[in-house]
Amino acid sequence: MNLPGDLRQAWRTLCARPGFFATAVLTLTLGIGALGAIFTVYDAVLLKPLPFADAERLVRVTREQPPAQRSTISLQAFQEWRDRSGAAFDAIGAFSDDTRNLTHDGEAQRLNVYRVTPGFWDVFGQPLALGRAFGDEEENRSERVVVLSDVLWRNQFGADPAVIGRDVELNGESFRVIGVTSAAFRYPSDAQVWIPTFLPGDTTFHRGMNFLRTVARLRPGVSAAQAREIMAPITDWQARTYPDHHANLSAGVTELKAFVSGGVRQPLGMLLVAAALVLLVACANLANLMLARGQARAQELALRSALGADRSRLVRQVLAESLVIGAIGAAAGLLLAGPAIAALTALAPDLLPPYNTPAIDLRVIGGIAAVALATLLLFGLAPAWRAAAADPLQALAGATRGQTGTRAQLRGRRILVSAEIALAMAVLAGAGLLIDSLRQLEAVDSGIGSPQVLTASISITLPVRQPGDDNDEWAARAIGQLKARLDAIEARLRELPGVASVAIANRLPASGDWGWNSRFSVPGRTLDDQALAEYRFVSSDYFTTFGIPVEAGRAFDASDGTRALLPTEVLVNRAFATRYLAGADPLNESLVIFGDQPKRIVGVVADVHQAGLDAPPNTEVYFPISKAAVGDLAVAIKVDGDALAFAEPLRRALREVAPDVPVHSIRTMDQVTGATLAMRRFNMTLMSVFAGVALLLAAIGLYGVIAYTVGQRRREIGLRQAVGARRADIHRLVLGDGLRMIVPGLALGLVGALAIGRLIAAQLYGVGAADPRVLGTVAAVLVTVALAACAIPMRRAARVPPMEALRDG
Repeated sequence: MNLPGDLRQAWRTLCARPGFFATAVLTLTLGIGALGAIFTVYDAVLLKPLPFADAERLVRVTREQPPAQRSTISLQAFQEWRDRSGAAFDAIGAFSDDTRNLTHDGEAQRLNVYRVTPGFWDVFGQPLALGRAFGDEEENRSERVVVLSDVLWRNQFGADPAVIGRDVELNGESFRVIGVTSAAFRYPSDAQVWIPTFLPGDTTFHRGMNFLRTVARLRPGVSAAQAREIMAPITDWQARTYPDHHANLSAGVTELKAFVSGGVRQPLGMLLVAAALVLLVACANLANLMLARGQARAQELALRSALGADRSRLVRQVLAESLVIGAIGAAAGLLLAGPAIAALTALAPDLLPPYNTPAIDLRVIGGIAAVALATLLLFGLAPAWRAAAADPLQALAGATRGQTGTRAQLRGRRILVSAEIALAMAVLAGAGLLIDSLRQLEAVDSGIGSPQVLTASISITLPVRQPGDDNDEWAARAIGQLKARLDAIEARLRELPGVASVAIANRLPASGDWGWNSRFSVPGRTLDDQALAEYRFVSSDYFTTFGIPVEAGRAFDASDGTRALLPTEVLVNRAFATRYLAGADPLNESLVIFGDQPKRIVGVVADVHQAGLDAPPNTEVYFPISKAAVGDLAVAIKVDGDALAFAEPLRRALREVAPDVPVHSIRTMDQVTGATLAMRRFNMTLMSVFAGVALLLAAIGLYGVIAYTVGQRRREIGLRQAVGARRADIHRLVLGDGLRMIVPGLALGLVGALAIGRLIAAQLYGVGAADPRVLGTVAAVLVTVALAACAIPMRRAARVPPMEALRDG
């Protein structure tokens, strides 16, 4: 066996047939490139371990308390978990998100800050590159210390090691830097700064204040399921001891890897299946090419066999050609996968967990090499064996008659084309369902009636809370200062030419953000244990600016929120009134939330799809923005004309009135609501690309077989024309050959389409997994493309000169 010699000979042979060579390589490149790109992303997100020490032992521990699922826990409840769960966890910590303004070199920058307990650092194995993390000592003394992320340390402090011990200013408070995390550590993924949970001046966190997210490291040999069993007696004790806060409480324990990637597991799995189907179409096409190539070479191989070459030598030579095609196709597929991966990550920058960056590495190269080898063995060996096993005398006799294939071989090629059509229809059906689903979602009324609205996020520094400060006094001072600043911002924005109204809120509507929620009561009514309402703080022109109708009563006015420290007036949405105030006039009702003083309902507003267009409206309560001691806010302006044209005037006006306030995320409301569909648009786009590739490959395969059949039947066609057959008769003859592949392919494709529909059912909205309209459209598209693939061979067949065809035959 001389492999280098076989490969050299294969290269020369293939170069002598550049059309076949290029088509085979391109077919394999498309199939492997598509699968390689998706597999690389799938591998990085779902298969590779997280880049943390003992990553397989890291878990999230969550509050399961209907209607809350995978939710946060109070400080007191967490401390009880920490103290009693030693049999399950080596370390357990908690964290909560925050934002602060970093003042550095005279510039204010908004930072993502996380308040964490000391155990947080133990869970991740003390991932510090410089200095140290804070421990129980700093926590107990409520010291203002800070750990910086590696990225922030490099970007803001020039990677200066002397930053340790230096003071930095966050929201006007001085924090001492005691550590910098390692470059590989990012948890949570957007964290820039970590500070202790307790800070000077913090008041006691009450048991009903659920704000902490819990992360832990399992003890060796303990599984997540066993940890849940260990946690069960702890949560049962909490439910019995504190029924007002912990009734029906249990603890969920989920592997951290599954927790951070759970939202993309099903979509990526769906796309991986689609890419695999595209590869199968490519494989069938490649097998068809190899069969055609083998039939065309039958005389050559027969002659070599007659001269003494044994079958193994001939098989080896044909397989060497397959190996060359596979190696070049795999390499080209890798080259195609690179930019495809970049396009994927650019298409979904905020959708994929960022812990492992998708990149072609040895795992991916090995996987693609294995796929290429399996493809060639599966679809190249049989044609090679068949070509090498042909009877020399029959092959030479067939060659003298102008025939290079048998009926069985032609039937095999037709079966392959039918399989290509079936697979293409399955992928095309998946794309059609996702396209129609997205169209249905885009037609949903979000509840926002104003089209020309521009928004921006701002971060206002609240007054520093000092040790010993009374909570009510601090809140009154913070609310007073914040109101003055918001009044100034609102007044300045109203002065902008073309601005019709201005709104300020703690959350943008229809942004995919559920916001904050709380339990409540309605005097004189008994509510179920799962009564929960989302609440938002909004300005008086909020509903006018966003075009949200006030259906009963009124919106807030300038006097609302000025009569007491806590708000005395609220608005509710239609969903709240329908669910909790059925049979009553909402304007005659009040509710108790935040304190014991009832809040009077002064208006009912229309529902908004706050959590996304595919989520039903939640029950909501609105408070005046003047009562929000919250610095992270959104401003919005309703304008005449193109909203984006106001981006720079908006930024400039905010800088003028509040130069110390960072401004970010300037977007139109169309962009805000559109972002909630990003994952669905990502899925639809990729599935459509795969469907296009599969359709192209199937069309090429069908064209190739029809063209080959016309060539084989050239003498028959000439004879038919000689005895009086018209052009339409020849068209019907060729079309009949095409339909014998198209119809079975459509029938099998329908089964595949139904299977794909079931697979992606969870990704659909407003359309059934077997929607007849979508399936009919897909079948029509496929038939149109298939008939177009038959058109050129059909036209050529009708133009065959009868005498020339008979003479060639």
